[in-house]
Amino acid sequence: MMEFFPVDDLRNDAVCLRLDSTREEQPEKRWLPAYYFSICLPDGTKIGNCDLRIGHNDKTYIGGNIGYGIYPPYRGHHYAAEACMLLFRQARKHHLDYLIITCDPGNRASARTCELAGGQYLETVPVPEDNEMYAEGKRQVMVWRFGLAAPAVLEGEHIRLRRAKPADWKSMLENVWGNEAVYRWMLFPPALTEEAARERCARSIAYQQAHPAWFVALKSTDEAIGLCAIRDDGERHYEEAGICVGTKYQGLGYGKEIVSLLLKLVFLDLGAKDVRYGYFRENEKSKKLAEHFGFRYDGTYELTRPWDGAVKTIDTSLLTREQYMKQGEKG
Repeated sequence: MMEFFPVDDLRNDAVCLRLDSTREEQPEKRWLPAYYFSICLPDGTKIGNCDLRIGHNDKTYIGGNIGYGIYPPYRGHHYAAEACMLLFRQARKHHLDYLIITCDPGNRASARTCELAGGQYLETVPVPEDNEMYAEGKRQVMVWRFGLAAPAVLEGEHIRLRRAKPADWKSMLENVWGNEAVYRWMLFPPALTEEAARERCARSIAYQQAHPAWFVALKSTDEAIGLCAIRDDGERHYEEAGICVGTKYQGLGYGKEIVSLLLKLVFLDLGAKDVRYGYFRENEKSKKLAEHFGFRYDGTYELTRPWDGAVKTIDTSLLTREQYMKQGEKG
């Protein structure tokens, strides 16, 4: 039996999804496991329905992973697109890389929903005669694909987390890789020359294409001033895998913005069970940052830093999904 994950985070300023039921897989019908929701306004008024089917087969390519419907009095406010984006959040918890949504070629409103939700139109295909939709009179469907990888950009109030660019080598050399006050807290070695910084920037670009890792940039100038990353063990246990900001940008609240964005991503979009935060014991700033977000001390270990042989004591702290949801988002 498939594990159905919590849905208490499926809400935004426009709509919230109320779970009505779930359905286990029915292989004989080629039906996948599914969630069924009521779409509601924030005050609880029901305005429609939606469902999410987990996985992919020949039927989901025709019928889609998501179905939705908005009651006539509430149409025209993009509520269906809002509901779809909340369902994307639930799908990420199941480690789905993409979803398919289909619609009738003549249904312009549904096609517009797919556009608003960020879909990529693939093709229009005939409905097979052995599909239930054929018996309902449907003969063609438009097929839309929605990628669910960790976003390339996360926007905060003053900073954005974005993918690395070739030109970032210069600011990263100044702010991070060549800044002793920063790299002494990191596990990776410094990059003290232009050649080394260019090479590391190229490697960062390649790495970030396949992993949830970003450069930290000022929204006002797009200058790269730091970096951050997360990783998981495949079972929805995440850990912070490096957070830093250049010394001249410390003390301005950017660290809190970074952690706030990462926690929102892992708990609300990726469905993390918990997040572990590690830092050098003598790094009081990192300790205070962890405490600000409600992390609780979890353990201590020692490691030998590869690039200089220094033996470092690492303290770790843990924040669970239940704790995060109870305290609400912090910044």
